[in-house]
Amino acid sequence: MNTLRGLGAVAVLAGIAYAMTRIATVDQLTLGITVGIVAVSVVTYMASVRRRRMDRRTANGRTRSRSRRATSG
Repeated sequence: MNTLRGLGAVAVLAGIAYAMTRIATVDQLTLGITVGIVAVSVVTYMASVRRRRMDRRTANGRTRSRSRRATSG
């Protein structure tokens, strides 16, 4: 698994180097990379918020069901 990650990192760096030789302006490449990083960060943050909400709902459901059993019994 670690070998594959290393190969992936090398492939990404090679792709960036190749793209820099093909793109006329480095500004376009920089903008594209920046937009890509921001998009991935936003998607990751949204997934984190969704997961946190789901975990809280699950925890609240368990707490409520235990307290109801304790008071009703």
